[in-house]
Amino acid sequence: MSESPSPKLVNVNIDGQTVSVPEGMPLIDAAAKLGIDIPRFCYHPNLPVAGNCRMCAVEVDKARGLPISCATPCTEGMVARTQTDTVKKHRAAVMEFLLVNHPIDCPICDQAGECTLQQYYMQHDLQTSRLEVEKVHYDKRVDIGPRVVLDQERCVECTRCIRFCDHVTGSSELLMVNRGDHNAISTFPGTSLDNDYSVNTADICPVGALTEKDFRFKARVWFLKEQATICPGCSKGCNVDVSYGDHAILADYNGKAFRVKPRVNDAVNKAWMCDFGRSEYRRVNDGRLSAPSASALAELTASASARLAAAGPKAVLITGFEATLEEMALVRALAARLGCKALAVADRADGKADDLLLEADKHPNRKGAEWLGLAADAAQVARALRGAEVVLVHRADIVGSCPELAEAFAAVPQRIVLASQESATSRAATAVLAGASFLEKDGHWVNSAGRVQRIAKPQSWRIPAGREDDLQILAGLGAADGRVRAHEVFARLAHEVAALRGLSFASSGQGGVMGGGACA
Repeated sequence: MSESPSPKLVNVNIDGQTVSVPEGMPLIDAAAKLGIDIPRFCYHPNLPVAGNCRMCAVEVDKARGLPISCATPCTEGMVARTQTDTVKKHRAAVMEFLLVNHPIDCPICDQAGECTLQQYYMQHDLQTSRLEVEKVHYDKRVDIGPRVVLDQERCVECTRCIRFCDHVTGSSELLMVNRGDHNAISTFPGTSLDNDYSVNTADICPVGALTEKDFRFKARVWFLKEQATICPGCSKGCNVDVSYGDHAILADYNGKAFRVKPRVNDAVNKAWMCDFGRSEYRRVNDGRLSAPSASALAELTASASARLAAAGPKAVLITGFEATLEEMALVRALAARLGCKALAVADRADGKADDLLLEADKHPNRKGAEWLGLAADAAQVARALRGAEVVLVHRADIVGSCPELAEAFAAVPQRIVLASQESATSRAATAVLAGASFLEKDGHWVNSAGRVQRIAKPQSWRIPAGREDDLQILAGLGAADGRVRAHEVFARLAHEVAALRGLSFASSGQGGVMGGGACA
């Protein structure tokens, strides 16, 4: 198959700066390449252009009036200006129009701190309202679906949510009703906003009209920080940001995750994620395992290390498809030291899948286990457990996921579990080592397409006493001498594993990189 020709490049001058961009690129995106942020409400790069807010209007030579930059394709020699007095007056007028009927309820709005209307008022308006009559009132706190609430009064009629449901999910639950100053977003009669991606409508809402029920009134966003990582919910590996508490005074917020939102990566999930993945933040907070103290955890680790060493070839090491590449590497290294078997196994049943983002495989790193030669099925694990004296289970709820493995696990005299959350397997263990959640570790997962993507913990995050990074626990069990760092383990893997050859922490970055075995 012949490759498609490269797009023709054209030179565009914006505010005195020239940039080369593909012919036909929206002017608003060309400006962004120069670091010029043209305000917008309705435009979204992953949705069809609507052109109804008029906020992005600019001056363009040889064009009549003020064309909107979202619907103005770049052509050779185009000259545009985004900061003239005429443009600024236009933006102020648009803002005044949008605020005519908008309620002044920012103190109780969940979007406060992230509201585009608030930001643009400060940047482009700063006028006292001239309205002398009662504002038009709409319905508030409308329950339009299981995960999203609508406040019609706050809507600026950008139609992003409508276009998302029409063109991304194809479910078309939303529409605009009424006319003129009584326009409002609503659902079709007899329907609700109940598709598997419904909360994306709240993400892209530029104001507080659509808000997520699960996050509603839980925290003010200025008390939170965000960490770029990967969703652990399935093998797609959607890029996400996790909002977590980190505040000098409000200590009750600290050490907790509050929500998961999609992070833009056009190679994986664009700007979207499924609703199921949004609940993954709870695994940072709920059902966490912990030792009484750091010293107690160190003693438990030393005792488990001695038991594994004594068992030698009669030990079995099992890891799950949620473990990072680096953790799997240490499990494999420990098995080599002991002369025993190391296997990686699934602990989640296949689930719902679609043609958008959802994948049936609900493990984030099955492909990585395959690349390291650890992937096994339940029957192989059951055979390995027969006659074993010690078993270490890392990141896999084998008891809760497979009755056959539950019986085989119970037959092993010494059962060591390394996990972050309580499970049927941890409850059946003779020793439990409390590890880190996905937000508290550094490393890599490989998605189903073979894309190597980094997960990372916030620099300010401190794992509570009584828990430890899985890498350090595995090192303490004998997989390595002394403390280990994820980037050092990955560097060794990049030399040993063909699919990872030539990769590094720096090359994987936040957007990930295709592994060498992706096309094999």
